[in-house]
Amino acid sequence: LPRTWWQAAQDAPRETIQLDLEAVFYFTHLILVFKSPRPAAMVLERSQDFGETWKPYKYFAANCSATFGLEDDVRQRGAICTSRYSSPFPCTGGEVIYRALSPPYAAEDPYSVEAQAQLKITFCQGCPCLPASLAPQPPQLPLPLHYAIYDFIVKGSCFCNGHADHCVPVTGFKPVKAAGVFHVVHGKCMCKHNTAGSHCQHCAPLYNDQPWQAADGKTGAPKECQSCKCNGHANTCHFDMDAWLASGNRSGGVCDNCQHNTEGQHCQRCKPGFYRDLRKPFSAPDACKPCSCHPLGSATLPLGPRTFCDPSTGDCPCKPGVAGPRCDHCLPGYWGFGAYGCRPC
Repeated sequence: LPRTWWQAAQDAPRETIQLDLEAVFYFTHLILVFKSPRPAAMVLERSQDFGETWKPYKYFAANCSATFGLEDDVRQRGAICTSRYSSPFPCTGGEVIYRALSPPYAAEDPYSVEAQAQLKITFCQGCPCLPASLAPQPPQLPLPLHYAIYDFIVKGSCFCNGHADHCVPVTGFKPVKAAGVFHVVHGKCMCKHNTAGSHCQHCAPLYNDQPWQAADGKTGAPKECQSCKCNGHANTCHFDMDAWLASGNRSGGVCDNCQHNTEGQHCQRCKPGFYRDLRKPFSAPDACKPCSCHPLGSATLPLGPRTFCDPSTGDCPCKPGVAGPRCDHCLPGYWGFGAYGCRPC
C-alpha cells in the first residue's frame, strides 16, 4: 500500500474531497482506496459547469433505503445507490469503485448527446462521508475517529468529440510536482478533421460548408468539416442554414469578407465597377480588374452615380454618338467629344 495518505479532521461528521479539472474531460471510472474503514455512506457527484451545479453519479451506503431512501442495486439492477462498497471490512485497503457507463447508463456512441450528458465533467467530488456508526460493526471493532484515503484515482480522457488523438495542457496550466505527473491527461485537444476549439467543438475558419458534427464513435466515421468554396478570395466562412436548405442540404457555407474586389456567397463574381480578366484564373488576386470607362464619354447607370462596365468584358456603356470599349471617342459621323458628348456632323 502507498506510504502517504490524506486524512480528515478527527471526529469530522462529514468531508468533501473535490478534484478540480483544468477543462472539460470525459470521465470513465473512479477508484478510492481507503486507509481507514470505508464510510457507511457517501455520495459521488460531478459538475459540468466548473462547480456552478452538481449532479449525483452514485450513492454508496450500507443501507440505501434507510440512509438515502433509495433502492440498492444489489437487489434492483441499475439503481443509483449501492451497498457493495460500504462494509467496514477490510479495516484498511478497502476500495470504492464507480464506472460511469455501468447500468443503467450505456451508450454505443461515446460522442452522442446521451453519452456526453453522462461522461463530461469539470469537477468531481466524493461527499459527504457520514459517520461510520451508521454501518453495522462487530463490537470488538472501534469506530474510526477519522477517515483516511490512500488513493483517489479518476480515469478518463480529454474531451475532443472524436476529432483528436492527443491533448496538451490548456493555457496557464501549472503542473504539480508529484509522482506520476507525466501520466496526467491534459485538456486541450490537438484537433484534426478540419475542426477547431479546445474540444474540437466547431469547424476551422474556412471549413463551415456543412454543419459541424462529432465523429461517429460507433462506426469510426470522422465526419470531417468541409471547406467552403471561396475561390481563394476569403480566409473564413460561416454556416448559413437558409443557404443549406436552399441547396438541398449540400452546401451552406457563406464566405466572409470577400477580398480582391469579389463578392457573392462563394466570392464567385467581381464587384460592381470591376470586370473579369479572362486571361487569368479566377482564383488569382488580380482576376478582377477595375473598369476604365472614360468619365466624359460613358453613360451613368441606375446603379448609382458611378459608371460600371460589363462584368464579363469590361466594355463601358457609352453616351449617344460615343464609341470604344472605354467610350473615349466619337462614332464616325459625330464630332466634339467632350462634356456634352458627341454631336452629329
